[in-house]
Amino acid sequence: MRRQVKIGLALGSGGARGLAHLGVLARLNEWGVKLHCVAGTSIGAIMGAIYASGTVDKAIAWAERLDWAGAATLFAEINMPVTGFFTGRRVEERLRKFIPYGDFSESPVPLATVATDIATGEEVVLRTGDMMEGVRASYAIPGVFTPVERDGRQLVDGGLVNPLPISVCRELGADAVIAVDINLRKGPPGYRRTKKSLKIMEILANTISILENEVTRGTLAAQAPDVCVQPAVGDIFTLDFLTARAAIEAGYAAADERRAEIEALVKEGRAS
Repeated sequence: MRRQVKIGLALGSGGARGLAHLGVLARLNEWGVKLHCVAGTSIGAIMGAIYASGTVDKAIAWAERLDWAGAATLFAEINMPVTGFFTGRRVEERLRKFIPYGDFSESPVPLATVATDIATGEEVVLRTGDMMEGVRASYAIPGVFTPVERDGRQLVDGGLVNPLPISVCRELGADAVIAVDINLRKGPPGYRRTKKSLKIMEILANTISILENEVTRGTLAAQAPDVCVQPAVGDIFTLDFLTARAAIEAGYAAADERRAEIEALVKEGRAS
């Protein structure tokens, strides 16, 4: 008798590009793919928690209705920019509508989020305690959001050290990993919303994005996943959440491209 393969899902960082994760997750649910664990970094941590909460369809419906006013409310707070322009609590308030669990232990699917200790540069994998705190630490883009203090550490965006957490899925016991990279594949010509000038938040976010791209390339070379899904969203600005519909559609399309490999992974134990 063939032992059932334990499939892990690694969801990469990338800000607004991560809305493409929703399209991929919807397809996995549609195809009945059962996951042993999920590891996410930054926006991938958010989407991993949404997947574990069973609210993917609800999140898609919200994202596809998102307009400029709705996007602005995510950042409508005042914070003295000592360690970051925003605390991230507005984002957290919105996320609680999709992520009902208080503790990682409540998640029906083992979930891990990745953050960075900004003082030491160490990767910090969060699997216990307050789930929303773990998610918020993972998406705390340096300079944009304030760090999250946990266990005496100042934690920021995990994309600095592990933007595509394939290794974390392996640590969680996955035999095979489906990775979703939202940084490296560009959209068709004319797809990007061009801007003549960038504001300071966009400069900070894009600086992190450039670093994440290089680290992701190294990760894919050294830790190749069994299946790599790459939505064509790599040229969406990190904070441009108005591209939600296009990003989600790109997620659907990228998952469809890899459907045969994913189904082979489920059926045979590894992709051909």
